[in-house]
Amino acid sequence: MNAFRTVTVQSARPSHPSLALWVAAVCVAVIIYASLQPFTGWVAPEPPVRYFLWQWGQRWAVADAVFNVVAYLPLGAALVIAWPSRWSLKAKIAAAIVFAAVLSISMETAQMWLPSRYASVRDVLANLLGVFIGTLFGATLIAFKPVTNWATRSRNELMVAGRSGDLQLVLLGVWLLAQINPAIPLFGVTFHPGQQAAFDPAVMIVEFSQTAAALIGIGLFTDLTMRKRWLGGIALVLVIGAAIAMKTAAAQAVLKPLAWDGWLRPGHTLGLAGGAFALMVLFWLPRSLKSVLAGIALLSGVMVNLLLPGLIKTEAPLSIFSWNYGHLLHLNGLTHTILLLWPFVATAVLFWRYVVPPTPRAVPPATAPAQPHKMPT
Repeated sequence: MNAFRTVTVQSARPSHPSLALWVAAVCVAVIIYASLQPFTGWVAPEPPVRYFLWQWGQRWAVADAVFNVVAYLPLGAALVIAWPSRWSLKAKIAAAIVFAAVLSISMETAQMWLPSRYASVRDVLANLLGVFIGTLFGATLIAFKPVTNWATRSRNELMVAGRSGDLQLVLLGVWLLAQINPAIPLFGVTFHPGQQAAFDPAVMIVEFSQTAAALIGIGLFTDLTMRKRWLGGIALVLVIGAAIAMKTAAAQAVLKPLAWDGWLRPGHTLGLAGGAFALMVLFWLPRSLKSVLAGIALLSGVMVNLLLPGLIKTEAPLSIFSWNYGHLLHLNGLTHTILLLWPFVATAVLFWRYVVPPTPRAVPPATAPAQPHKMPT
């Protein structure tokens, strides 16, 4: 009977809560960055200005409200799954709403010191609506056992185990979501000197190096996220295909030409071919060596950009796709920052899992069996 109770309690617990915890942490980081961007020009509000919660405000747009709802929706779902399993479902939903309310009010309050941002109580309400919808979605996932069991089984069979494996999966999803910005080429984060210099040898070398390094880096990272080698190639094809589809859909959404000549310049095309050929060989290496090579490739692709003058201040390479209005303006900066910081975080995670040896646990000394007491003769 006790064994049956133990199995029942363990099966009722949400699978991989660390995955949901990583998702929640990424959501909080993204919300903080998107809310406080550009992090400059802090000025104390004038004395006549009232606290934003005590005024309804005038500026409001449907697109901004939808953006606020969508931004907090995954946070609500992740929090419900990540909270301790001993909590009731109502307690999880209430805790998620309170956490989101504190976070949203804090961000809106900080925006009062940023002249370029506008603090609004309507944004807080939209954020709370988003997190509430997210909590309902997360609660549905927990309650619908066939879906959760299938997701848990697929995650255990296809992807590497452990908390670091969950973090790798989340980072892969972050990289994929950042590709939604059509103003940034798939494997060319910033370098774009213009169409007239497309066939210049120096330009082609830079674009070839950056594109090949980026493809090798994301390819090896994807392979190291999967449990088996043959799954890495399939996952990479799916990830790249999804990124291209997302960019194409986003470009069509802003009613601009697709501009494939800007996404696939001669140097980029050669870099994709060279990187794909290198991956066919690198996939067969041991995981520890692949993790080192993945870190070198990822950091090399970023350093090519950082060594170029004026990188941080340059506009998006495909400026015809830049979103320069409303919250989409901040989405431009967010995706650009993610693609610049992602290689450093991904490299650190790979080294943490595959290169740095695990800390040995202290094993208590075995107790010697008691010797029988001998009577003196």
